[in-house]
Amino acid sequence: MNKAVKLAIAASMSAVLLSPVAEAASVSSYGSNSHLKVSQLARYDSQTTFGESGTEIVAYDKKYKRAYSINGALNALDILDASQLKSGKFSLYKRVLLKDLKVEGSDITSVAVHPKHKYIAVSIPAANKTDNGHVVFMSMEGELLSEVEVGALPDMLTFSSNGRQLVVANEGEPNDDYTVNPEGSVSIIKTNKSGIIKQKHVATRYFNSKMIPSNIRTLGRTAEESFRNLEPEYITIDKKNEFAYVSIQERNVIAKVDLHTKAIVSVKGLGYKSYRSQARLDASDKDNKISMKNYPVYGMLQPDGISHVDYKGKTYLLTANEGDTQDYAGFSEETRVEDIAEQYNTSSSYFKGFDSKILTDKKALGRLKTSMYNPLTGKDGKYNAVVTFGGRSFSVIEAASMKRVYDSGDDFETITAKAWPNVFNGNQETPGKIEFDSRSDDKGPEPESVTVGKIGSHQYAFIGLERTGGIMVYNIDNPVKPQFETYFKAADNKDISPEGLTFIPKEQSPVNKPVLLASHEMSGTIAAYEMNYIK
Repeated sequence: MNKAVKLAIAASMSAVLLSPVAEAASVSSYGSNSHLKVSQLARYDSQTTFGESGTEIVAYDKKYKRAYSINGALNALDILDASQLKSGKFSLYKRVLLKDLKVEGSDITSVAVHPKHKYIAVSIPAANKTDNGHVVFMSMEGELLSEVEVGALPDMLTFSSNGRQLVVANEGEPNDDYTVNPEGSVSIIKTNKSGIIKQKHVATRYFNSKMIPSNIRTLGRTAEESFRNLEPEYITIDKKNEFAYVSIQERNVIAKVDLHTKAIVSVKGLGYKSYRSQARLDASDKDNKISMKNYPVYGMLQPDGISHVDYKGKTYLLTANEGDTQDYAGFSEETRVEDIAEQYNTSSSYFKGFDSKILTDKKALGRLKTSMYNPLTGKDGKYNAVVTFGGRSFSVIEAASMKRVYDSGDDFETITAKAWPNVFNGNQETPGKIEFDSRSDDKGPEPESVTVGKIGSHQYAFIGLERTGGIMVYNIDNPVKPQFETYFKAADNKDISPEGLTFIPKEQSPVNKPVLLASHEMSGTIAAYEMNYIK
């Protein structure tokens, strides 16, 4: 069924809908020393076609006990009743179609709930994604209050904890022909009690080429193209609401925004991790087995989701190191190692101890996807090491210095190999069909999102694995030294591809216990997990 037909069906529905009951699933967990008991309270099923993004991002309202979910399949905002989670009910209260808002745009990409006042905000890219998009402010019932223009392709937004500002990541992606490439930007919007926001309240800030350090990898055929490929992806705002930290995935950097001056103040590179000495990886999808090895490979972290935690007066950023590439009809950086094997300098120190045949061996590095815009390039134009996309991990970064103080290394691949080896680096684009090892040549388990939350007296990080599935949990009482706690997922495997995670603290929860909402893009479902600390 194509999207036009689905939209027509959705439009014929009444504004208030009752969705079919989606029963909660049992939960499978891995982690012998875990102090967490995880159980699924309820599941929301958007009843959309598998793989059509029926649920993407979910936000929670503590006052009305509702969840707001982006329905990419139907270009809609689903308003869900979370008040009956304890009874196993997580139902659709109301569906608001983009066309009914009478706001021109291609889709809805993100949603945030104001922490104090009775309204929400959603981001809407333009019908032509290279044009400026909009942010729409809506009542808790989904009624239009106001709209403002922001930068091109607004992809994520979040309110400051005091509610005084809304910060928007405008990704600014090029068109497929690569003939139009808008600048990425960050919009800082001054909010108020009513939600009637005017254009004068919007400050959209662009990058200055002078602030880009020389050690950040170039990405583009010219300096101008490279500059325009600073594409903001995700935002977290510190506890004091002084700074917003913005992940810029493809360029492997984080930007810092001063919320008082409304200025982008710095852009810092995240560096690389060594798969020769710091971690191992499975680099082949053609060996039909789990094969974790060290290789002369550097991984760019390239985070998607980003969160933060405060510890001993310092802010620490947590990044989900998914990885991403520029891959368009008009320009692509992506290739496989075997296709450019002759362009590597195998006499470099980084290749020492390795046979150059691994570069063309499909069961070694031959199939691994790599970038032709490799920062580790000698004066002779040859690559001194293989560079791949994503860190297959999560990292902790001290915000003040932007120093990486922790990386989970190869934990995610190692743990999934032990817990559920049949889904190792797998993919599920067809219901019930697990493509074992099919993502090893790409970005492995693809950690997509990260959030933090307190359970009992302990602080935890939750990281969703988009491809392999399931959620990794680490104790971050000391964020410099995280400890693996547990890895869990729905036992029936009906919740596929976690895209967004939202943690509900005990004091805001409809069940008086901490709850984690996990929206799953492929299956179009949202799972509500109750979290209990067991001594």
